[in-house]
Amino acid sequence: MKPFTVLIAEDDLLSRMVLERSVVQWGYQLVSATNGESARDLLKSRMVDLCIMAWEMPKMSGLAVCQWLRSNGVNAPYVILITSRDQPQDIQAAYEAGADDYITKPCDLKYLRRRIATVAEKLQRHEAWLQQARNQARQESGIAGLSPLDIYLSDLRLMRRKS
Repeated sequence: MKPFTVLIAEDDLLSRMVLERSVVQWGYQLVSATNGESARDLLKSRMVDLCIMAWEMPKMSGLAVCQWLRSNGVNAPYVILITSRDQPQDIQAAYEAGADDYITKPCDLKYLRRRIATVAEKLQRHEAWLQQARNQARQESGIAGLSPLDIYLSDLRLMRRKS
C-alpha cells in the first residue's frame, strides 16, 4: 500500500509547524505550502490524499483552491478547511466551494488526527475493493493482464456501479 500523503497549506508559521510535526508523528507523508498559489501548484504536480488548508492565505485563499480543485477535474484529494470563521454562512460557503470537512481554529489535534485516520482508512478500503474487483474481472474474462487504459476504464465503470 502506498504511503498516505497529506498536504498542509497554512501561511501562519506556528500553526503550520504544529500541523506538520503532528502529521509526521502520526506516520503520514508530508507536503507543505505557505500560500494558496503554492498549494495549487503542488496539487497540479503531486498526488496528495488529503489536504489540510487554511481558508485565509496570501496569493490565493484556501476557498479559491477548493473551487479550483473541483472545477478543473483534478483528481482532488479530501480537503479539510481550517479557519477561525465559524458562522453558518461561512461553513456553507466552504462546503459549496468544495471542502469535504471544516474545522475551526484553534484546531483540536486529537480530533484532526481522528479525521485524518478515518479518511486514510476509507481510502485504503476503497483501493483494496478496486484491486479485488480488478482481479475478479481478470479472472472472469480470462485475460491475464489489462492495459493501464483498460484498468482505468474498468475502475470508472466499477465506481459508477458502486455509487
